[in-house]
Amino acid sequence: MKLAWRTVRARKAGFAGAFTALLCALVLTTACGVLLESGLRAGTPTERYAAAPLVIGHGHRLPDAGPLTGALAELPGVSAALPELSFPAAVATADGRVLSGPQGGPSLGHSWTSAALAPFRLASGRAPAGPDEVVLDTATAARAGVAPGGTVRLATTGAPRDYTVSGLAAPPRELSRQSALFFSPGQAARLAGTTTGADAIGITVTEGTDLRALAGQARRALAEARARDGEADWSGPRVHTGDERGELEFTGTSGPGDGLSSLAGTMGVLSLLVSTFVVAGALALSVQQRLREMALLRAVGATTGQVRRMIALETLLLTLAAAVVGLPAGTGLAALLRGVLADRGVTGPDVPLHIGPTAPLVVLGGTVVTAQLAVRAAARRASRVEPTRALRDASAPPPRIGRLRAGLGLATLAVCGVVLAHSTGGRDGAGTAEGMVVPLLLGVALLGPLIGRVAGVVIGGPVGLLFPVAGFLASASLRAQPRRFAAAVTPLVLAVAFNGSMLLVPVVKAQAGAAEEGRRLLADHVAQARGIGLPTEFTEAVRGLPGVAAAGGLVPGFVMVSSGSAADGGGVAGADARIVDPQGLEQLLDPGVTAGSLDRLRGESIALGRRTASRLKVGVGAPVRIRWDDGSDSTATVAAVYEREDRFADALLPTGFAAAHLPDLLAATVLVRTAPGADPGQVTRELQGLTPAYPMARISDRADYDAARRHQQEAATAVARLLLGVISLFTAISVVNTMVMATSERLREFSLLRMVGTTRRQVLRMMAWEGGITVAVALLLGAAVTAAVLVPVGLALGGPAWPAPPGSWVAAVLGGAALLGAGTVLLTTWLALRREPTEAMGMRE
Repeated sequence: MKLAWRTVRARKAGFAGAFTALLCALVLTTACGVLLESGLRAGTPTERYAAAPLVIGHGHRLPDAGPLTGALAELPGVSAALPELSFPAAVATADGRVLSGPQGGPSLGHSWTSAALAPFRLASGRAPAGPDEVVLDTATAARAGVAPGGTVRLATTGAPRDYTVSGLAAPPRELSRQSALFFSPGQAARLAGTTTGADAIGITVTEGTDLRALAGQARRALAEARARDGEADWSGPRVHTGDERGELEFTGTSGPGDGLSSLAGTMGVLSLLVSTFVVAGALALSVQQRLREMALLRAVGATTGQVRRMIALETLLLTLAAAVVGLPAGTGLAALLRGVLADRGVTGPDVPLHIGPTAPLVVLGGTVVTAQLAVRAAARRASRVEPTRALRDASAPPPRIGRLRAGLGLATLAVCGVVLAHSTGGRDGAGTAEGMVVPLLLGVALLGPLIGRVAGVVIGGPVGLLFPVAGFLASASLRAQPRRFAAAVTPLVLAVAFNGSMLLVPVVKAQAGAAEEGRRLLADHVAQARGIGLPTEFTEAVRGLPGVAAAGGLVPGFVMVSSGSAADGGGVAGADARIVDPQGLEQLLDPGVTAGSLDRLRGESIALGRRTASRLKVGVGAPVRIRWDDGSDSTATVAAVYEREDRFADALLPTGFAAAHLPDLLAATVLVRTAPGADPGQVTRELQGLTPAYPMARISDRADYDAARRHQQEAATAVARLLLGVISLFTAISVVNTMVMATSERLREFSLLRMVGTTRRQVLRMMAWEGGITVAVALLLGAAVTAAVLVPVGLALGGPAWPAPPGSWVAAVLGGAALLGAGTVLLTTWLALRREPTEAMGMRE
């Protein structure tokens, strides 16, 4: 420890490169860690259920809540057990806007009987007494500009119509993520489509009740109810307490910190992978530059174990020193990024930045382990060389390549090649191919010295012949120092391959998705819902317009589909479903049917996506069991299997079959097909004529719809590119850092060349050729890794064999890496040559 401490103090400049790499790694990973912890700790606050310490539910509607409600109401300590219904309901303003909840949250209707669960209390007016009356929460009424006694137009599960505002209700604290509209019990049941069902059951208690004991009793009541109904095989409602009530309240809606935690988690993993490569390269180069020092220690009696422990302790001291600056700086970067992400809508403005010891300590521990593992191989090599040989190697290291390292590198690339070759057979292989970036980079890093030898012969040989002085010296240097070449190439390859794949893979996916959407969608007009879904009355009105050949809504839903038993090889799959009207469906959609026919999608039938059918091991004509959102079961026959399910649906169900089991049939999209010979422009005008009666409908022709989809995809990836830019900045710093380390260690070499007659310009030209060859090889390798990923991803998604990424992005990635690499080498060399040769030769090591 004493020797390690003295070495670090005496060689501050020599350790500066490794310190910089560790510092950047700590800053980046700490920022991602703090953002991830902040997102995970951002709970979902309870709003409508605030006065109910126990809430029973499971995110799906209970078909018959009466018996369970009665059983819960009889438990000791329960003052009331109130069923709660939620259904879409939103205010449509006079200027055509449909008001959503605060921060884009839902706007929902409820029965006034469940207002006590918050509790909502009348701020003015009275409770709704008839089917044409409604009570609005005070914030929604203020936004709509209405008061008690006024009239408001509401879009609900039926066609929009006018209601009288009978009163305004205020909760204990202002609603932050939803709007609440309260109807009379009878009207709420009609709009929700059930007289016996409930989405949840809230329990209010008397003062002094033991909540833990009551929760246990409620769980036993639920178990008895499931046993009576024979539903032990399916997950049913359960007791929610504390913050779980908020999660149940906002089922189907992302939490305030979900976007932040998801994005920070993804970028954290990428940051960790990049940091591992960068830190490993910098530490290995740092140890390699001190072989003479290690040789001297061995010569005066230091054992191999002592040398390894000294290097390990030096690395630990560097890591801890970097943590003193890196952890606070990473926290500051997290605060900056959190503000940017809040401005872009990724996270709610009310999500606080949690600054605690957990994330920094976890990051520090991971960095310490990563650094020790990274330096272990270099320390092992430095400590095992014989003292006399090490002294010789320090001046002229042998150009041989370790067989184990070369074998591991070749094996890694061979495995990657096999995996990539097999990933082109189907869409599932796209994710596999995308995940091969890191293994490919690992293989290239392992083969770096071998690649340096080959480059020195293949490229350096002709350069040495054409340019006898500068070219010859550059070629000789590459052949004599393959490990130094590998250390310089690795961060450049990382910069090109990582940035190239992270930028271009989403482009390839978007191109493939757009191509598939173009093949699947046959409609030439699309009506999209905003604020609330489109009711069936809207679809019927569209069908009656002149010039319309077919129209049909796509109603989103979710069902559980099972086939056979586990012993028979069957399974259970959750299916993101679309409820469709079979009438005219084949004029609107072509999902790529591979077996069966959409004509058979009648009655109790279902069409399955290829992946879902494969998971369930079923084909056309096979029976499957469906668990609906209302908790009931049905048996259906597979009518068709289709392959274009990506970004669409895992299952298609006919409206007549699903209508009895869905809380509403509000369509997210209504597809329209113009009749042959009709004027598409006239159809557009006819559709737009429906919007005064249905303000939630946004009409687009096919061109506008495709353009909006592209814009939406661009907006979705903009934030990811923002954080990718932060990682790219770190990668750029690592490239500069490594190049500076590799070039600055050659100060004595430059001085020796000048003392034997080489001019300063010749040395600069030598380094220009050496840097140019290094950059060229790195760009080729980085482009090869990127192409090795892009091509299989494109083929797996059904796209072209060679995708067409934006040329400006390709030029930016390649040109930026080339400028960083070559520019840093030349600038560092020019600064080194400003010192007099005799002064540099006399410097102490």
